[in-house]
Amino acid sequence: MRIPILAMWVTSTLAILGVEKRLRWLELLFKPLTTLLLFAVIGKPETTFAWLVTAGVALSLIGDIALLWQSDRAFIIGLAAFLMAHIAYVSAFLGVAAWSRRVAVVAAFVAVASLLLVRATWKGAAGMHGPTIAYAAVISTMVVSAAATIGGPLPLAPFAAAGALLFYASDSSLAINRFRRPIPYASLMTLGLYWLGQLGIACAAAASL
Repeated sequence: MRIPILAMWVTSTLAILGVEKRLRWLELLFKPLTTLLLFAVIGKPETTFAWLVTAGVALSLIGDIALLWQSDRAFIIGLAAFLMAHIAYVSAFLGVAAWSRRVAVVAAFVAVASLLLVRATWKGAAGMHGPTIAYAAVISTMVVSAAATIGGPLPLAPFAAAGALLFYASDSSLAINRFRRPIPYASLMTLGLYWLGQLGIACAAAASL
């Protein structure tokens, strides 16, 4: 996995540079390419978990391409693609989950965080309340189900759990930046945390038995 991970470090840096410096060609080329490299990290799927994560990455790629444009229509398409990606991840995580009281604590924390986020972005998301609430519910479920993999049969379960949490942080920053107020150097969070999160999940898939 070292070569594709190193390649991701290079391409993600160039993609973020393209966004921050308004170099459109860098963003158009290296944003999809960085997500494509996750397939190389996973390798040939040998387990149900790996297949579901691969499907999630494919749907994420569609979302990434849609979000290359700033229109509301593109945003809805991207939102739908990522929502389906999270459903694929939830399905993967539930298949290797080990439930405990710790998961209930995570669920409570994530529920409160999501409610606060929806409240903070409510005014700016006028006209998109339904899709954003649905997305918040699904990504929250994804984080909780990822936490539930710790203690189960997944060898790199902590990578999956950390990856899901970083993915959540990325999407939260994206929502705040779009619907609440601009965040300085937002792409460092929206893209940087996103790819780190996806990488954690992909590494867990690569190591699944």
